[in-house]
Order: sequence, then C-alpha cells, then structure tokens
Amino acid sequence: MIVDSKENGKEEQKNGGELGLSGKSGSNALKEVLQFKIVYWGPGESGKTTNYFRLREKFDAVKLNAGYSIETTDGRTLWQDSVRLSFYLNLAKVKYNVITQIVTATGQERFLSTREYVLDGADGVVFVADSDPDKMEQNKRSFRELTSFTQDQQIPYVIQLNKRDLENPISIEDFKKGLGLPQSEEYEDGSLVVYPTVALQGESVRRCFEDLMIQVIFNFFKDKL
Repeated sequence: MIVDSKENGKEEQKNGGELGLSGKSGSNALKEVLQFKIVYWGPGESGKTTNYFRLREKFDAVKLNAGYSIETTDGRTLWQDSVRLSFYLNLAKVKYNVITQIVTATGQERFLSTREYVLDGADGVVFVADSDPDKMEQNKRSFRELTSFTQDQQIPYVIQLNKRDLENPISIEDFKKGLGLPQSEEYEDGSLVVYPTVALQGESVRRCFEDLMIQVIFNFFKDKL
C-alpha cells in the first residue's frame, strides 16, 4: 500500500517489514534509487487526464515536480500529461527510493505515432476504458492497439472501466466479453480483472494505481531476489 508521510508510522507497523510504500524514508539506509514509468492509455475522452489530476491531488505531498499537461485548444491531450512522484519502498528491511513518472498517452487516433513514443520505456500501464456502451468499439480498438505494442515486452497492466456514474453504463460482464477477459472478479494474485472507477470523483483511482505499482515492483524484483 502507498501511504503519505502522515500515515507512515502506523502503516509501517501494520506491514511488519513486508512490502510497503510510503512518503517518508524512515531509519534504514537507502540501498538505491528505482525509477519506474506508468502510462495511462485508452480511447479519447475516457478519463486518462482526469486520473492524472486525481493522482496529483492524492499524492501532492510526494510530488517531485508540479507536472504539466499539453493540450489542444479544445482541452484534448495533444502530447502527454506528466508528473513525478517519490516514494520509499520497504522491502526485506531495506529502503529503496522509488521515483515514479506518471504519463498519459493521447487517445486521439490521429496521434498514433505519439502514443507509441509515450509508451516507450513503460514499466506498467493503466488501460482506461469508457463505460458508455456506444464507446465499446473504441475501447476494443484501443485495447488491441495497446496489446500489440506490449505483447512481447511483458509489461504489467491493469484495466480500469471508468465513468461508472453514467446513467446507463455498460455492464462489467459485457465489457469483459467485449475485450475477451475472464469473467471472474479477481486474478489469483488478488488484483481485479476490471477496476470500476469514477475518476471525476477520484473513486478507486488510487487503488488501481497502487495495485499496478505492486505488480511493477514484483516484476522488477522477480529475477533479482
């Protein structure tokens, strides 16, 4: 779990030396700096930039920079949004400084080449889909595009079904069928097959990010421990 510095003391007690991310270094000496890149990917106007702004707010205490957002004149993402966060990883009684860059890829189809560039070097991906049933084909097209870029790179990703507050959202079951996902609620590791979110209110945005970070960290250490 990722906690800010105000929550750090009680959270480290609860973790009891297991995996924990916080905004405070504690007393153990730092072994090294780890750098990760998380990309938010999905069709246009599905809520990638909204996720980005909610995360900036929720992790304000650990931001390394103010972040930036490059938009078109009508408010659409032209290139990317980007911000860097700094956490401390408590693993096997060793502290690591974890620098995480969060970026969004534009969903506009005319900017396909820029999306592939933004994805370069990614350690994890959040796929943000739209709950509007009329956007399902766009969801499927964007997901196929993402998997075509990542299938040979073994990049961990989680799938977020955003805008669950719509009046008539697509059912999670139909969404899973459309993307060819398992109908179960969870995978064996406890992560959700689909994360229902309302990014505008920040609902489940943090959990989705934290669960992906755990996958990214284990993916990094799996051949090193």
